[in-house]
Amino acid sequence: MKAPDTLRGRARQSRTMFIVMVLVAGLPALIEGFDTSLYAFGSPYILKDMHAHSLALLGLIGTAYALGIAVFSLIGGLLFDYFSVKWTVMIAVLIFAIFTLLTGYAPNVMSLFWMRLLVGFGEGMFQPAIITLLGDIFFETRGRGVSVFAVFFGAGVFFSPYVIAPFLPHVQIPFAISALLSVIVLGLFAWIIPPVYKTVTARRLQLGNIFNRNVLALSTSIFLFGISLFGFRSYFSDYLLFGLHLVKAQAATIASMEGLGGLLLAFPLGSLADKWGRKPVVSVASVLVMLGSLLVFSGSGQVGFLIFSTFLFGAGWGVYVDLVSALGQDSVSDVIAGTVTGWLLLIFNVGALLGGPLFGLLLHQGYQKAGLFGIGIPAVLAFVMTLATKPVRTSNILTD
Repeated sequence: MKAPDTLRGRARQSRTMFIVMVLVAGLPALIEGFDTSLYAFGSPYILKDMHAHSLALLGLIGTAYALGIAVFSLIGGLLFDYFSVKWTVMIAVLIFAIFTLLTGYAPNVMSLFWMRLLVGFGEGMFQPAIITLLGDIFFETRGRGVSVFAVFFGAGVFFSPYVIAPFLPHVQIPFAISALLSVIVLGLFAWIIPPVYKTVTARRLQLGNIFNRNVLALSTSIFLFGISLFGFRSYFSDYLLFGLHLVKAQAATIASMEGLGGLLLAFPLGSLADKWGRKPVVSVASVLVMLGSLLVFSGSGQVGFLIFSTFLFGAGWGVYVDLVSALGQDSVSDVIAGTVTGWLLLIFNVGALLGGPLFGLLLHQGYQKAGLFGIGIPAVLAFVMTLATKPVRTSNILTD
């Protein structure tokens, strides 16, 4: 009997085929980063256009988005292990495309809440599936594989402020561009990626098998990181535009550094993770997040300083989630790699649910103190928890 055509099988055929598979598989990260940054940069204008002037709504809508991702993160990971990866990603990207488009046309706060929630549903399904796909091809390339996701994500984050800034306060065309990019990605994924990923699959659901020292430490770290990131992302644009009173062009340049950091440094950090082991580089990424978050909200309004600080933050968070997922995949059986990735992303987004509201509650003390207590301290604790993990040097990839 002829062996089935699998992505792993194609990736073994040649280096060129491996690169093509990885690049096409990583494309959904581009639209994720693009949409995420579009909304983060444009959200103050979107809410003002709706005559919704409460700053707390920035955190609330960010929470809706995180809730959508959280609900479907574990589902997306489970579908990787028990269903067709190709169809999981394609259905998720289609959902994402519809609701990123409708975000730009939401007429009021309630409809915006639902649009961002449903964008999160789509993203929550494809994010763990893609990260696992990229990390689970070969053990030796796991760090570089997941870093491709970070590079594409960083590219989306980098370019989107420049796309939306000329249109503000109007956002319909930028979100239409986001939807168009999603359709293109969907077409390429359908064309290039084979329907079967691997022939070795989980036989039955055993969530208990994913819990060990590394996964528990990583779960705590990524939970705290989720608090930091979504506090940052929910209020960063408002901080630049209305807290520091920067002009749109300056704010767009600073905001784009989040993406540029990941775009430039994610792959080198992923390569180091394959050479040195995932554990130390996860800690390095966490240190960059910690330093960047503390510096951004230190109170300085100097554009050059903010560019540097935001670049540090973006360089760290651009690859942190992906390398945490890679170390989690290292730490469990190959047949539940998707499940552990989905679990970690679920916990990350549970933390994210708290990040925006927490920052909003602290905001009466001013941006500097809210940044310290709502973003900086959780980032410090997230770094400390990475130190509790053990290195993994032995491959857990099973042969198809």
